Amino acid sequence: MNSIEETLSKSEGPLDTHVVILTNYVRPHHVNSYRALAQRVRKLTILLSVQMEPDRDWEAQWGGLDVRLQKNWMFTTKWKHPSGFKEQNFIHIPIDTNSQLKSLKPDIVFSYEMGMRTLLSSWFRRFNPNIPLVLVGNMSEHIEKERGRMRRLMRWFVRKGVDYFTYNGPSCKRYFKSLNIPEDRLFHLPYCIDTDTVFSGERQIRQAESPLRLIYCGAMSERKGVHQFANSLKRWCNENSGRDVEFSIAGTGELQSVIANCQTENLKINFLGNCDTAMLAAAYEAADICVFPTLADEWGLVPVESMASGLPVLGSVFAQSVEALVNEGENGWIFETTDEESMFNAIDRAMACSPETLAEMGQAAKESVAHISAETTAECFCKVITTLFPDSASSVMDERSVSSPTTGIARELSTDNALN
Repeated sequence: MNSIEETLSKSEGPLDTHVVILTNYVRPHHVNSYRALAQRVRKLTILLSVQMEPDRDWEAQWGGLDVRLQKNWMFTTKWKHPSGFKEQNFIHIPIDTNSQLKSLKPDIVFSYEMGMRTLLSSWFRRFNPNIPLVLVGNMSEHIEKERGRMRRLMRWFVRKGVDYFTYNGPSCKRYFKSLNIPEDRLFHLPYCIDTDTVFSGERQIRQAESPLRLIYCGAMSERKGVHQFANSLKRWCNENSGRDVEFSIAGTGELQSVIANCQTENLKINFLGNCDTAMLAAAYEAADICVFPTLADEWGLVPVESMASGLPVLGSVFAQSVEALVNEGENGWIFETTDEESMFNAIDRAMACSPETLAEMGQAAKESVAHISAETTAECFCKVITTLFPDSASSVMDERSVSSPTTGIARELSTDNALN
């Protein structure tokens, strides 16, 4: 048993630590992990730049957490990536960061992303050297390719003002190492998922003569690559006229009419619109394969949610979750959205599988993400805290909170070692 597992298993109460987290807004899946963290520390305060960004369909739900809105300047820019897509991007400058942190008197600060939020937090850190600043990194090498000279310069300043860094997956860790951040300053902090979106019932094996059902969840935007995938799927259906395919899309976007034109006699495309958590779980239940053809996602929750629902994933290597969790031919199939033949061939491999093989791959997918939970993410936060504040480990959490998720931590730690 390693030291963090020993600490978690021997402790009997919350860490005597006031944790402050700064981020732009609270995503639904973060609520669960923050609530689990709040039970494991003396106090948790979350500082938000905005209640919710304009392009999100979610309502702000904070689940009883201590959340405070900052004084924030928000700018809208166009994000242009080398992959060819453009997308609206929001830049936040929470101008009262220093005064907020001075008032809160935290023991440790976690700040998301390598931008102005963390740069302003590092100013506070400069005059409070006993309060560690941890940068929460949710990024990938592929996404960072688009960063211009000014962004790279800002990252240099941010890097200099941060004590420790967390990474959400292998590509993020490689990116930090490319910035010459030493191993002993890196911690793994994985995403969790919103379990309400997961289908937890028993799956039925599809009848061989029935249409193969694909599900895509997300926006129909340039970045998500769903138009390219629909075109490739149309090509496959035209070359295999004896096979019927249903492609369901849970989400909205400006490319819906373009994607609708990809329908053929044996390819039916269903537009489900915006779906709540219950509708998403039902969509996963009805499907045979989850599709995630993104051109750039620093993680990608949909593949994880679908795998937890027992679906194999037909996904793009440009999603870090696909790189980290999908094993070709075992629990899914991997392709490059920018390579038409790579995508077409992956579709062909998926379509060649029998219903029984798809069921076996779905079960393998479910097992491969069983360690992902809000509790595991909260414990990884606690690993950072207990590493930096060993004395606080005298009371970490009760037996109920560590009875099962420690196995997930062991798996993540072993994965980290494999990445080194």
